[in-house]
Amino acid sequence: MAGSKQSTKGWQVLILCALTLLSLALRLVPVEAPGSILADGGVWALAAGGLWLLYRHALGTSRAFAMKRLWVLAALFAAIVTFGQSFGAVGGAGLVTAQPLVALGFFAGRVPLYAAAMALLTDALLGTAAAEGALAHAAPKAAGRVLQGWQYGLILFGCWCPWLFFIFPGTVSNDSVTMIMEAIGLKPLANGNPIFQTYLLHAFRWLGVKLGNGDITVALYCLIQAALMAWLLGVLIRQMRTSMAPRWVGVGSLVFFAVLPIFPLYAFCIGKDTNFAMAVLWLMLLCHRHCDGEKPCLKSTLCLCAAAVLCVVLRNPGVYLAVLTLAGLLVWSLQRERRSAGLWVAPAAAALCAVCVFAGIRLLLPVLGVAPMPETEEYSVPLQQVARIASEHELAPEEAEAIDGVLELDALAAAYNGELSDPVKLLWRTDAAPQQKAAFFRTWLRLALKHPGTGLAATFHNTYGYVYPGYMSRIKPTLLIGKQKTTTHLDPYFQFSVNPRSDLLIRFTDELAKNPLYRILIAPGLYGCLTLLGVSLLAGRGRGRYLIAAVPMLFTLAGCMLSAVNGYFRYSMPLYLCVPMLLWLCALAGADSGREQL
Repeated sequence: MAGSKQSTKGWQVLILCALTLLSLALRLVPVEAPGSILADGGVWALAAGGLWLLYRHALGTSRAFAMKRLWVLAALFAAIVTFGQSFGAVGGAGLVTAQPLVALGFFAGRVPLYAAAMALLTDALLGTAAAEGALAHAAPKAAGRVLQGWQYGLILFGCWCPWLFFIFPGTVSNDSVTMIMEAIGLKPLANGNPIFQTYLLHAFRWLGVKLGNGDITVALYCLIQAALMAWLLGVLIRQMRTSMAPRWVGVGSLVFFAVLPIFPLYAFCIGKDTNFAMAVLWLMLLCHRHCDGEKPCLKSTLCLCAAAVLCVVLRNPGVYLAVLTLAGLLVWSLQRERRSAGLWVAPAAAALCAVCVFAGIRLLLPVLGVAPMPETEEYSVPLQQVARIASEHELAPEEAEAIDGVLELDALAAAYNGELSDPVKLLWRTDAAPQQKAAFFRTWLRLALKHPGTGLAATFHNTYGYVYPGYMSRIKPTLLIGKQKTTTHLDPYFQFSVNPRSDLLIRFTDELAKNPLYRILIAPGLYGCLTLLGVSLLAGRGRGRYLIAAVPMLFTLAGCMLSAVNGYFRYSMPLYLCVPMLLWLCALAGADSGREQL
């Protein structure tokens, strides 16, 4: 009987391997382009062996491979990759419709591949954690067996320091150059970049002027930022190592943070995205501590308030992330058994601080003569949909009139870029009347209902990179290295050096990007997929207190989907920093289940 069962499983593995190998051999290409050529036989033999081990282990996991949500997510991710191949090549779904059998084979082989990978990860997070949680219930891990948070931070900082050889004193991003120019009056002061960050950079620029060397302040800013990031990640790893999560979660996170280039290159970069990502991770950590039974005190309340305020001042939409997360935390804290313990005070105070700071900034901007954030920053979805529809379909006279009232209709088709909404935003008429704007949005809704396929194609083309593992857009820089923007006008007021060795680093990372495994690890799509997987696992376990801590990640992913750029690395920075924590929360949910079974 056992032999029959093993034989059946062997046939299942063989079929899945053959299906996936066929899928990997296929590539959606334009009809006139040469077809995919099989690589060296040794590579395919290695791939076949790896798939055999993957499917055998996945089929052997207890229930993980049978979880319906994994298959649903696997089908979703496979569909995104399939259509993403077509959109990346021709800007639409033409290759899928022109080669339906190839697309079907491409899709069908990837569904079990993604499901198996998620099944193994799920079993490692939930199954292994449940077993270890049950065993550790009587004898929790001792804190003395692991390093302190600052010690893990020193390890990370030491691993990042070699990158400084190529980029010292650090990278100054495009946005940072713009903010400095605004601060010293070379450009009008605006809140398109958070005004707090603008004045922070102005303070460092002033210090550089006083010291007579801009490189010193660039290096100082980058070193302080990198030290704070390393310390924060060290605290996270320390908590992982002292929890009942499997040991590999903490060790794997340490290796991940130490090795992946995204962390040192953004740690040693002056930009608004790195410190915002750290604020998001800090908020998640504090929410988890609050839900995990930390006794309310003045220190914990002040820390939660500070994290919420930092989210507000470091990103213009950060107030929504902070308030939404704190609202969930407050509702959880107001449940009967927790209300008497005073757990509601900290989230209530933090939410109040976030709202007050946001309101204060709004009131202060006109006084300081700061222009508000451009309204088109929030219009990427409707503008891209209207632009694509106007480019592909004939418009009725009233539709054309409504669109031309706020956009330059004649230039719309030429300006449209499926992966970047900025060219269309530049066509926005800033003098448009409120009635014209209202007519435009009514027209957008009618057109979206009239041409739903085109509207969805426009949105998909502008977003799929955030959930497509391995997709690397060339629309914007990926890793910020070397000179990012011309600073000729800025030089008389603030000069800093660009390390000539950064060109070597750019060539090196470009060579690395030719490796598929590196692309999967470095591009944001994997972390969008892991965010959806982690949230679905927590929801399936009914662990509301862990889901609250994951709200900032969901909000970040949603923000990426509404952003101007497809698959932009720096927009995804909170996901890079927070995905290990989300997986840790899943492991804790598994450990909870193990304890409950005792």
